[in-house]
Amino acid sequence: LKGTDTEAVLSFRQDHDALLKEIGAINQGAANLFRLNPETQAFDRFATTFRKPDGSMPPPMSIGILHPAYDNLINNRPHLGEVPVMGRMRLAYLTPIQAASGAIAGALAVDVGWVDDLVVAKTELRWQIIVAAGLILVLVAAFGAAGMGAEMKPLRVLARYADDLAAGVPGGAVPYTTRDDEIGALAQGLKRVVALQDKLAHLAYTDSLTGLSNRGRYLSDLDTALRESLSGKRKWALIHLDLDKFRKINDAYGQTAGDSLLKEVASRIKETAGDGARIARLAADHFTILIAEGGSTDQASALAGNLLNALHQPIELRVGEFHVTGSAGIVLLQHDARDADEAHRNAGLALRKAKATGDRAVIFSSELHDESENNIRIERMLRLAVQEREIEIHFQPQIDPATNQLAGVEALARWTHPAEGPISPGLFIPIAESSGQIVDLGTLILDLACEQAAKWREKNFDFKHISVNVSPIQLWQSNFVAVVKDALNRHGLSGNEICIEITEGVFVDQSERRIEKVLSAIRELGVLLSLDDFGSGYSSLGYLNRLPFDQLKVDRSFVSDIDTDVRKQKVLRGILELGRGLGFSIVIEGAETGEEVAVIRQMGCDAIQGFYYSRPAPALLIPEVVKKIARSLPSSEARTA
Repeated sequence: LKGTDTEAVLSFRQDHDALLKEIGAINQGAANLFRLNPETQAFDRFATTFRKPDGSMPPPMSIGILHPAYDNLINNRPHLGEVPVMGRMRLAYLTPIQAASGAIAGALAVDVGWVDDLVVAKTELRWQIIVAAGLILVLVAAFGAAGMGAEMKPLRVLARYADDLAAGVPGGAVPYTTRDDEIGALAQGLKRVVALQDKLAHLAYTDSLTGLSNRGRYLSDLDTALRESLSGKRKWALIHLDLDKFRKINDAYGQTAGDSLLKEVASRIKETAGDGARIARLAADHFTILIAEGGSTDQASALAGNLLNALHQPIELRVGEFHVTGSAGIVLLQHDARDADEAHRNAGLALRKAKATGDRAVIFSSELHDESENNIRIERMLRLAVQEREIEIHFQPQIDPATNQLAGVEALARWTHPAEGPISPGLFIPIAESSGQIVDLGTLILDLACEQAAKWREKNFDFKHISVNVSPIQLWQSNFVAVVKDALNRHGLSGNEICIEITEGVFVDQSERRIEKVLSAIRELGVLLSLDDFGSGYSSLGYLNRLPFDQLKVDRSFVSDIDTDVRKQKVLRGILELGRGLGFSIVIEGAETGEEVAVIRQMGCDAIQGFYYSRPAPALLIPEVVKKIARSLPSSEARTA
């Protein structure tokens, strides 16, 4: 089911009515379409082949919790069995309709009908057997026992076929369909049942966009592959494949272009994986591939590598040429899964690890599971630490290289757990972002920074300003500007005593108008704005020219080994000239050696932040650290002394 407005898609339209009539004609019975009501959690009928005697629509009806099919449908499973229809119990086939996300959105119900109803068909077969048996008894008297066996055989064959069909066992082509007697008529009825069942199965288990299997078929195939792997019958590997940054294509060119891209990707996956692979599209750009005889690491890795290489080839669409990459997570079912849920989860963990850098494949290992459990544990601990204000901040000075005087300080989060000891920001900050705790954590850091600024001001320590990093997630909260204003007011600070640092990631998936509105509101408070990690992300000259930044912080990647790398010197000199031309103050971060500082000082910048001057330190030590730096010689003088 495509489209973001499920209610609009699952509403009565003429093409719905035409489809139901076609199914009803084939079926010689009724067909109905239902939409899941999010409030009542019942399935409300919106289209049907039923009509009153005067041709008008019948009264509304719903499939509620007491309906025999409800439990299967609400759990995204098809239902085949007896259901109440117009006061009678009839055999019907109900299949869930899924949204693009894989969630249940509605249902298609087909009354298999008097001719094609599997139960009725079997009953009729048995009735035919009884009638035929009576006739045969008469024939036996006239022609003997030999003739009876010949007459009974077609009925026995068709009866077995009907039983197998009801049990879901493939039976091949329906026999005796070319006969022009009662046996032939019975066989033709079974043939229509088979055709209808195939059509319904296609609707229930096929992704409408790509023609691949959908989530329902994937889970069924995964169960089968896992049983074969654990029994030793065949070795299967599961690959989860995701496109990198697919959302950008949808946002930039629209869903039509995105759908065309997904169709081409599906075609390349089928071509690369081969006919023996079982391929499904779960949602959006998430594909799964099950491969038999892929039980070795080398085999699975080779296929995953071929799949990623196939994506590297340019994709020509009506709107232009696209270059995409993907990430893949691999699970060897016989080694790394005890059930389907575990196999699916482990493949997801491997995929998440691969997407951290993109364009690579990662094979699941127990370490990934341990890492996931550890992240969940730290997430719980962090939530409590933020609530109890166990987080503290250290400060790293920003030094004017020409005078060795303080130009500002940056606040950096630090966490020492009572039992675990110090926990690296490189570990808990990403966990805070992925779990949504970054908003509460960022608010706490901002408050602690403002609190320390007020203390330093009371002690007449001229800290210039405190820079506070703000995650894009926190920046786009509707109340962020109010949170900043409240922190300033509570601690009696002026806006220019705080500098908000944002990374170039804020430009992703946001309109320029929204970015400018939020940043301008922050600047109206008097708060300084700094663009952090400049040159490592998505910013453009247009943004720099129009948005109200005060400061650029140049990423360390432009600084390391700059004393020996002439190309880096040219790049950094260009960045400095650009920043000065636009009127920004420029802070260069990551300088660790005297040689690096000397080169930067000769080029000229407003401040350097790095281990050469000081590592982050508690607030109590910062005044003394700053005095010590001020007493030392500037780097160029130190080298010549």
